[in-house]
Amino acid sequence: MLQIAGIVASPRRRMNTDTLVQKILDGCQKAGASVSKVYLNDLDIRPCQSCKVQDGAGCIHQDGMEAIYEIFEKADGLVLGTPVYYNTVSSQMKLMMDRSYCLARPITLPSGKRAYESAVKKRKKGIVVSVGGSGANPECVLPVFNLWAPEVNLEIVDSVLITRALLGKPPMESPDFLGGAFLKGEKFAHSFGF
Repeated sequence: MLQIAGIVASPRRRMNTDTLVQKILDGCQKAGASVSKVYLNDLDIRPCQSCKVQDGAGCIHQDGMEAIYEIFEKADGLVLGTPVYYNTVSSQMKLMMDRSYCLARPITLPSGKRAYESAVKKRKKGIVVSVGGSGANPECVLPVFNLWAPEVNLEIVDSVLITRALLGKPPMESPDFLGGAFLKGEKFAHSFGF
């Protein structure tokens, strides 16, 4: 069965970011996927210590990130939700991203140049959810996600990007916007061809 996991990097449950991730997951579930959701704020994840160990064997720390590494290996798709803080992802999302550094395994190309490949075997698709407040550029998080995605063998295929200022009200109070997120979830699940 198709497995879609939501990863919420907002410290506020049942608010805008969490609500949009849930609507997308609801759409995925309606399309026949099995869904789950994890809150990064609930996990005890230590910051990256820059040990520079990149052998694909995992991190030197054994903590809440182990649950995320398991999701990276088992899920077919990810719904990644973050609020926008100072034109980037939340500290919870950045912490998860930084702790993915160990998943890049060095390889030598036929030319002799050094490159990196993901130690995560399972290829995944992902949707990014970005929710801002007074700003006008919720897409500001996309370069960070696009830089990080290869580390976990992920292709970002869609996004739901909004700010309260652009919408004129909180996204969770807009039935039309929530309905659009639900439909994106259905479309996302159908894109796997299950």
